Formats: sequence, C-alpha cells, structure tokens
Amino acid sequence: MTANKFLLCLIAIPLLLTAGCNKWLDVKPRTQVDAEVLYERESGYKDVLYGAYVNMASAQMYGQEMTYGLVDALGNAYPNVGFFYSFAKNGEYTSTQMEPLINAIWSRSYNTISNLNNLISHLNTADQKMFREDNYNVIKGEALGLRGFLHFDMLRLFAPSFKANPGAQGIPYVVDYSFKPTAYSTVTVALDSVIADLKAAAALLQQSDPIYTGRVITANIDDGYLLNRTYHLNYFAVKAALARVYLYKGDLTKAALCADEVINSQQFNWTRLDNIAVLDESKRDRTFKSEQVMVLDVARIADNIIGRLTGIPEGRSGLAMWYVNNDLNSLYTFANDWRKLYFWSPERNSINNERYPTKLYQPDGMPDTLARRVPLIRLPELFLISAEAAFDTDPEKARDRINTLRRHRGFEVDIPAGTPATALRTELLLEYRREFISEGILFYYYKRTDADRMANGAATFDKTKYMLPVPVDETQFR
Repeated sequence: MTANKFLLCLIAIPLLLTAGCNKWLDVKPRTQVDAEVLYERESGYKDVLYGAYVNMASAQMYGQEMTYGLVDALGNAYPNVGFFYSFAKNGEYTSTQMEPLINAIWSRSYNTISNLNNLISHLNTADQKMFREDNYNVIKGEALGLRGFLHFDMLRLFAPSFKANPGAQGIPYVVDYSFKPTAYSTVTVALDSVIADLKAAAALLQQSDPIYTGRVITANIDDGYLLNRTYHLNYFAVKAALARVYLYKGDLTKAALCADEVINSQQFNWTRLDNIAVLDESKRDRTFKSEQVMVLDVARIADNIIGRLTGIPEGRSGLAMWYVNNDLNSLYTFANDWRKLYFWSPERNSINNERYPTKLYQPDGMPDTLARRVPLIRLPELFLISAEAAFDTDPEKARDRINTLRRHRGFEVDIPAGTPATALRTELLLEYRREFISEGILFYYYKRTDADRMANGAATFDKTKYMLPVPVDETQFR
C-alpha cells in the first residue's frame, strides 16, 4: 500500500467512529475476508495467488497497457498511432491522456506486489502440513517469482537502464507487507533483488513444479490445480525471466545459460504452418500456443482491442496503432514470412491502406484453447537472447539461433556463414520488430541497449524519455 492510501485510511477511521453506528462497525462486508480466516486453509493461499494473476490480466497491466497498449506505443512498434497514443510516442508523459495510464500501471503493480508480500509473509509462518503434496513449494515459488517479475518491469519502466546508469535511483523494492514506505534502491540493487527472488523461486519450483519434475497431473488430482502450468509463472518461465534480467544487466554468460535451459528443455515447440494457414480463420493459432512459456488469460481481450488493434466502422479511432502497406513490406522483406501473410488485416480501403495486427483477434468460433491469450514470454525471445549473448564469443551460434527463428516463420534463405556481428545485430533487431508486435517487448530492447533512436521514430531520441515519471502522489506522500 502506498503512503497516500494509508493517509486516506487514517482520515476515514475517525469519521466512522463518530457515526454512532457501533454495531455496524462489528459487521464485515461479504467481500472483506479477515486475513487470519483466509489463511487458515490452503484454498485461501491459492485464492490470493489467483488474485495476483487476475490483477496482472487487468487493462492497467498486461491485459492491455503493459503489452499491446502503452508499452508498444512507447517502443514505436507502429509507424502510425492515433491521437491518444501519440502522446506516448512523442514522450509527453505528463499529458492528461498519459498521466492516468502511467499512474495506474504503478499503483496496480505495487498493489499486486503488496498482496504477494502478504501471501509470502503468511507462507513463511504457515503450517506446511495443511498443503497437499507439492502445493506449498509451488505457491511460494510462484509468489516469490511474481514479486521479482513485477519489480523488474517497474524498474524497466520507471528507472534508467542498467547500461545508462547502474548507480542511479531505481525503484522501491518492497518485500514487507507494511504501511511504512520503502526506500528507493539503486538500479543495481533492485536488479540484484529481482535476481534473488527469481532464484529462490526457481529453487522451490525445481523441486515441485510438474512442468519440471514430470509428475503427471490430472483433473482428478487436487481438482487439477497444477494443470496448465503455462498460465502460471512456472519453473521455465522463471528461468526465462532470469535470462531477461541477466541480459538487462549485461551478464551474457548467465543470460545464455538460462535461455538455453528453456530452449533445451523441449517443453516448448515451434508452431507449425498447418496451425497457421487454416482456411477457417477462427481456428488459427494466432498467438503461437505451443511456443508460450507463460501466458495470461485475459477475459475482456475482445473488447479491449476494439479501436486499438482494429479498424472501426466509422474509421480510425484515437486509440489505434497501425501500419500501411509500404511500411509493412519494408519490415517483412521475405514474401513468405508467415507473420505478414497471416497476421495482418487486409487494407481497409484503397485510400488509407491501413493494416492492423490480428495476433490478438478473437473471431467468433475461436476454440477456448486458443482464445483470450496474451503471451508474456515466448520461445522466440529465448532464441534471440541466446543469440545476442553469443555475438562476440560464438557468432556462428548467434547466426544459427536467428536462422532457426526465421526458418520457423517461412524463410527459405539463411543468413550466410561469416556474417559479421554488426550485421547480425541488425537482423536481431528486425526479428524483435517482426515477432513481438502486440506484446510490449520492443521498448525494452531499445532501452536495454541505450539506443539513440527507434525505428518508426525520429532521427534522434531523447533518452530521458526511456523513464516514465513516478506518480506525483507517490513522491509527495512518501
């Protein structure tokens, strides 16, 4: 809880005490569950963890703004944006359009972290005998991992990059469930705290996560609680997150080790063309299901993308983000690239030639197994991390990693042997741009590398705009 919210609580208490309704004060609303009651049984711990994922799937977080909304606009993922997101693209973060979005990302994320801290605190003192089989380790591992995962994205959004200024003020790394404000950590200390949480999570999940141990789970076992592990921060998702963090910190050796572990696990497989090139578009595997290391179920995705990633009958909305044919052809230079052939809408008309990405479309008749998915980590990113880590030490491995991705997107010609590292880096960036539309990843690539400019942007970039402003309330009421 942030300090300003605590202040509101202190103001509200005297008002209630003077209302003359003492009996009313003894009655808890139905939606308010006393923490001690909640944590008396395993189901309460599961409910709190589930609530963290629900928060993450909200429009203020990865269900919209931290993926295909604001963060994609920040990374200039599209040459064209409507009026609303133009403020993000132009770095006007204190505008009346952007400030509420940015504040909501901060507050919703730290609210989720606070709930996770409460959960972790109770797990630390819980009687582990109340948990079935491996559930204690899995719940605690996910909670610790999510705390690190969320802090890392707060750091990537609200602080300088490690490459730009590792000793700069970072973010509050909050590990206690308390009303007391947490001091800001430096970028380096915050990154080390992220790594510590993710490593602790990996140790617990390595012991107990069925996706790693191979334990067979059915719907009859614990009501299928441990089924569908890609909808959770599973063991391999934690290792993938560690690969991201180590790469951000410039530790290429550890980044490669983590990325290669996920790749070599063979738990995640490349999507086949016959899952893409289906006549019935409602059955198209738009988000590459088999490649997803971690994904969120976003219930309102069909409503959320309207006007953002789709045209509307009246024309373009102020929330829209789009390409036109010439820009699309310049990006997808190989004619048979699946990502161009099957995942961009036809031009709306002969005047505008507007093209919208269809990765997150939810057409009528879409199977539940493919619907409502917003990927947070996919296999291609691990290949690109592994490639980048090898540029200077093993350029042939780097080339092979990029070529592997390209082959699984329809390319028939490889990058040739002996291609210098500078050219490989150009190809790497092109694959980030082609592959991760609607996933909010491109901005972090530019920031991590301290790039002087972004594709689809101005010739030079004001690097102070790599940092979103911390909400005014947070700085005033700390």
